[in-house]
Amino acid sequence: MKILLANPSCRIKIGQDKERYFVRAGSRWPFSTVKKRKQPPEYIPFPFYLAYTAALLEKEGHEVIVDDGVATNQTEKEFLDNVLKSSLKVILFETSTPTINYDLRLVKRIKKLLPDTVVCLAGTHATTFFKEILIESKGVDFVFLGEYEINFSKLVNALDKKWNLEKIKGIAFKKDGKIFFSEPELVEPLDQLPFPSRHLFPNNKNPDPTIYWDGFCQNKPAIQMHASRGCPFRCNFCLWNQVMYRNGKYRFFSAKRVADEMEEVIKKYKAREIYFDDDTFTANKKQVIEVCREIKKRKLKVSWSVMGDAMVTDREMIEAMADAGCIGMKFGVESGNLKILRHIEKPVNFEKLREFTNWCAKRRIKTHATFTFGLSGETGETMRETMELAKSLDVDSVQFSITTPFPGTRYYEEVKRKKMLKAKKWADFDGSSASIVKFGKLSSKEVVEFYKSASRRWLIHKLTKPRWVQRQFKNLNRLRKGQGSGVIFEKTFRVIGLLKGQ
Repeated sequence: MKILLANPSCRIKIGQDKERYFVRAGSRWPFSTVKKRKQPPEYIPFPFYLAYTAALLEKEGHEVIVDDGVATNQTEKEFLDNVLKSSLKVILFETSTPTINYDLRLVKRIKKLLPDTVVCLAGTHATTFFKEILIESKGVDFVFLGEYEINFSKLVNALDKKWNLEKIKGIAFKKDGKIFFSEPELVEPLDQLPFPSRHLFPNNKNPDPTIYWDGFCQNKPAIQMHASRGCPFRCNFCLWNQVMYRNGKYRFFSAKRVADEMEEVIKKYKAREIYFDDDTFTANKKQVIEVCREIKKRKLKVSWSVMGDAMVTDREMIEAMADAGCIGMKFGVESGNLKILRHIEKPVNFEKLREFTNWCAKRRIKTHATFTFGLSGETGETMRETMELAKSLDVDSVQFSITTPFPGTRYYEEVKRKKMLKAKKWADFDGSSASIVKFGKLSSKEVVEFYKSASRRWLIHKLTKPRWVQRQFKNLNRLRKGQGSGVIFEKTFRVIGLLKGQ
């Protein structure tokens, strides 16, 4: 059977040469950026779910077509032209909250071109509102809930062999005027998933997985990988843990499996860095130590970086990771106010946090801390506390954002219950630079203005710290070796622009 796994681009024209461009499959936080229309996106997450699905389908002998329009800066016309000429039996793509209306219009266009093609949707918004989607959109045949790779491959086989669809887990569809659905089961053990089919991405005609990029990486080419899924913590705003993983337990690939995949991407794609884009790479100490041992045992000569958590990472783990080639770690702090952190169920100990950043600095592990404004109970004072904490931490870079209460999360239910939600339409749930929550005396405008000035204020403070500045020169030298001299000019211009408030 011929199947299309797609990641259609969603682009909204702004003025003569700019557009609002949405990041889609592979991103835990749906958001848009503004860029020039012909310019490729700067951040391109690898669509892991689609890639694991492709691998399972290939294993079953199906013909898999991949079309990642986000990675290739594709237009809607180009996407629909590809759909029309491909003679497809089944199409699957992921939705998101800010793009759902566009997605459903796209489904309608696909059905008009290929009325007999089976159209399937997945992703967080589809999981949360599968009933509404099936009722409102006649073009959607199936909706997949949560982790969908194995369940989608079962559907394809069932359609091919005319088996009973009701036995498939994690699926929703209309039958005899009613909606049938069943809850998904977590993929466990994770080792049952084959390596993602990177050789098909971003599309079959021009496969090149090195096109996927996270700006935190320090070397090129860099390949994104998974070592685990889920998180042991229960932050009330976290979208994937609550929706895609159904608040399920933390799971990880075996250390052997992780090292096997690392070997493959080093040999096949000449990876000089591997970025573990996990929800929390460091959640299980035994697993982290075993992965590090396996890397050293095989003498894998590759740098690697991770998304981890500062509270569960001790000094022994940092030492083992550094010895095995780790050069970078992202982690979430979120707020500088303990009351807010307790309310959102984010365990943070500021003293431990400072210890952790010092350990990383001593072992030349570049650190990137994330903070968000607009959490439950936010005030002008709590935002200032967050800013002061960010300044005080010995981290190399920071990321500030505005919290979006995405549907399916406890934060969304809280703001709805308390009548704090300002959003009028799904497009407002764009996790980029808008606040859609009312905070009593704190206005949404104040949240946005504080957010817009935060990075500049943090950088100006850090430039007064000689030891921090000295370390950044070392980091820039590592970047030069890993990406070429051009990156130095790029970083310099960005710093100048930030200091000027541009």
